[in-house]
Amino acid sequence: MQVHTGAQRSLLSHALQPFFNALQYRELILVILGRELYQRFRASYFGWVWSVAAPLLMLYVFVTLFSQTLKVQSGIEVNFALGMFIGLIFFNAFAELITRAPMLLSEHVNFIKKSIFPSEVLAWTSALRSLTYAGISFCVFLLFEIYILGGIPWTALMFPLLLPPFIMMLLGWTWLLAALGAFTRDVSFMIATITPVLIFATPVFYSIQNVPFRERLLSLLNPVAPYIEMAREIFLLGQPFDLPTYGIAWAFSLFIFYFGYYFFMRFRSITVDVI
Repeated sequence: MQVHTGAQRSLLSHALQPFFNALQYRELILVILGRELYQRFRASYFGWVWSVAAPLLMLYVFVTLFSQTLKVQSGIEVNFALGMFIGLIFFNAFAELITRAPMLLSEHVNFIKKSIFPSEVLAWTSALRSLTYAGISFCVFLLFEIYILGGIPWTALMFPLLLPPFIMMLLGWTWLLAALGAFTRDVSFMIATITPVLIFATPVFYSIQNVPFRERLLSLLNPVAPYIEMAREIFLLGQPFDLPTYGIAWAFSLFIFYFGYYFFMRFRSITVDVI
């Protein structure tokens, strides 16, 4: 019984290790995050106004073009412009991270090589940075939804349930690609090549419900697709998200999170020498 209990404690300790590390270095994570957010608009007169103006202009164009000019109606009976915009929010957060991840260690090579630096925290700062900009776009989305549809459905309260698996999935990919990118820049070039194509394999401009059944199964293999579909369900259809889809999203998220983290930690000492 004691051996069994010890094994359970060891397994739990390994499972919680990524979160313990983040908690231990939380002040460092916040300092790096604040530095990166500050530097983005450091030489700008209007600063963070641009981070609001960009999604605001994009959504205005979507609403004008698709809802008024082209009179597009989506197959899932929601406003096409809002459905496409919320898809872009999730996709852009994912695309920004995977595009930056292969060069993440090289960007901070001075810290990593000149001090005892916990390089695994860079995934947290990178994810939080991407989520900050996604959060601004999300606020713009909510304002437009209230203006266009007259309110937000009660099912939007389920949105916080989508965040933990989505964030863990982002972190897992960041760790994995950061480790691989340290060994060869081909990873960075590969990601930069496939990302523009990946958007068409992601249900941003369409709904999985409108895709034939065989292709629908392939679409669900896209790591971002379940979150886009579930977000549309709770924000635009006013119905709870599909529980099997949520379970699949959690299962994949846990796998890529722990695989990416332990892959990164396994080769962390080697990446310091090759970057």
